[in-house]
Amino acid sequence: MRKCLACFKDYDEQFCICPHCGQIEIKKTVEPIHLEPGTILAGRYLLGQSIGAGGFGIVYRAWDMKLETVVAVKEFFASRLMTRAVGEKEIIVSKKGKEEFVYRKERFLAEARNMAKFGNHRSIPNVFEFFEENATAYIVMELLNGQELSTYIRENVGTVDIDFAILIANEIGKALCSLHDSGIIHRDVAPDNIFICSEKEIRLKLMDLGAAKLADETDEVIDIILKPGYSPPEQYDNSKGIGPWTDVYALGATLYMMLTGVKPDESTNRKIEDELVPPNQLNPAISENLSNTIMKAMAIEKHMRFKNVQDFLKAINGEKKVITLAKEKKRRNLRRGIGIAIAGVILLLSTSLVIKTYDEKKAAESLEKADISIWFSVVDGSTEENAIKYIIDDFVATFTDVTIEYRAIPESEYADELKKAAQNDELPTLFESTSADLEILEKAKDLDNLIASEQFKNAMFLDQYNNYYLTQKQMPLAIEVPIAFVITNGAECIEYTDMYFKKLSDFNYDNIAVDTRYEELAKVNYRLDTWSADNDEFFDNESNTSAVLLSSTMIINEFRTTLTNYEKKYVYPDLEEIVCQYTYEWSIGSGTENEIKAAEKMLTWMLGNVYQSALMVNRCNDGQIPVNKLCFETKIENKNLSPIKTIYNKFVFKRGE
Repeated sequence: MRKCLACFKDYDEQFCICPHCGQIEIKKTVEPIHLEPGTILAGRYLLGQSIGAGGFGIVYRAWDMKLETVVAVKEFFASRLMTRAVGEKEIIVSKKGKEEFVYRKERFLAEARNMAKFGNHRSIPNVFEFFEENATAYIVMELLNGQELSTYIRENVGTVDIDFAILIANEIGKALCSLHDSGIIHRDVAPDNIFICSEKEIRLKLMDLGAAKLADETDEVIDIILKPGYSPPEQYDNSKGIGPWTDVYALGATLYMMLTGVKPDESTNRKIEDELVPPNQLNPAISENLSNTIMKAMAIEKHMRFKNVQDFLKAINGEKKVITLAKEKKRRNLRRGIGIAIAGVILLLSTSLVIKTYDEKKAAESLEKADISIWFSVVDGSTEENAIKYIIDDFVATFTDVTIEYRAIPESEYADELKKAAQNDELPTLFESTSADLEILEKAKDLDNLIASEQFKNAMFLDQYNNYYLTQKQMPLAIEVPIAFVITNGAECIEYTDMYFKKLSDFNYDNIAVDTRYEELAKVNYRLDTWSADNDEFFDNESNTSAVLLSSTMIINEFRTTLTNYEKKYVYPDLEEIVCQYTYEWSIGSGTENEIKAAEKMLTWMLGNVYQSALMVNRCNDGQIPVNKLCFETKIENKNLSPIKTIYNKFVFKRGE
């Protein structure tokens, strides 16, 4: 007898097709790195083919030979950290990825432990066992048949029936309540992590507890999980401010998506300018109370949201009336005014203690009085000015003794304006110095204090700072990466389908252009001294005879918008060592001691998660890649940059000769 590796029923070996399910005998893997069908794990689980794969796992349909039932087996497999030879079981971990591999495997097993605690909950998948084998780890869980909510939304032309959407929110909300009661925050609620089971009775499952963490602030989790559109601002910051309100935001955003078919704007964008449209304006069938409830759940300020999921569920079920956020803010301000008056009386009764506490806090947190100036260049149509203004407004609201005057100078005029200021010894306190010459940089201050800051130490690529800069007078906020831009249709096109190349001959094309603005990247990465055309010729639709331009990620916008008549592709080098360069550099100019301290503090903020997200992730230039680890991980979700997640550990930073 032979066992079908699709339905796991026995049938006579003389047949090559299973008479029970019609499946031809399964012999091959879906992908070469997957375990072969017929593999047995833990002496108990017979694997069929893989039925799904993501960034950190492969899921197999399997047969539990002991209990004689079908299960799902999830294998920890982070493709950018590890691989597997065809036909082999054991995984191979890259040398550079070993530390991260160990960490992520532990998070994978933590997911199993979290799920196992809630095996009896109807909306959390049941975990039967987890173990380590083949140098990796496995979770055995119930096999779910159905589809992700994200797929269901797409198939229903973007929206979900209101009653069904509320049912989904209730079921997932109850699962979150159970997690929160045990001190666990999910952190990754979104349509692709909600599963609709295709059974007689509607069942919903909250998936992916790998991102879950204890709400206790002593938890030393270093991983920051983001789902743009569904993650609130505190998840971009440092994970220390998360709580039940974090999952409330994500569940509210999921309900928003279900009812309107519109994915909410990223919360960091909303912090700069909140243009989120109330749901009932997009779908008139939504009641005012339900619309207000969703908007309250998605409030940018966490103190304005529902404090817990129970209150949110009461509101969506009509048990609680919810006013608009604008009205609630007015009421809070009125209550705050009364509270301030009462606090004034208390203040008079305990003046000495309050003054002592205030002075101690002020010494630790505040800056002395300072008036500083900030200069930066802008491109027409850029959102950079809004992003920096947002940072400035937030900064002066925190450090009330600091005033800031800024100048957004057109890029074409910026170098001349900076040079004049340097010649007159009138450099601004803080300025963008990407294009500054040596004469200007000689007058800039050393950035010793900034280099000693936590923000600098936590940055993703700044560990090579001292090898790159001869002096410590510039702080890069971004990096640029070499890239080949390929025209894939037209008279002089080439056929190239991969997202990486190892040598220029891979393109099978001799006439390769080099972007002279970034020629050092081409010289050092591809050992080029001469080339057939430059960027001006390449971008000339009339006379271009080159299908490949070697350049930098910095011109992704230009490539996308200029060559509108062609199909185009971004191809990244996958070399042993990929030489990149720092960019979007800032320096500190002239000022008093207090002004320099304020400028240093401002620059540390610009290295921080929220502010780098405003500057880098949401800036008009898609090709600037932030040095901040969290923002880097967010930015490379951009489809043009996503291949970088595979090669970033090969980056080295060298200045052009």
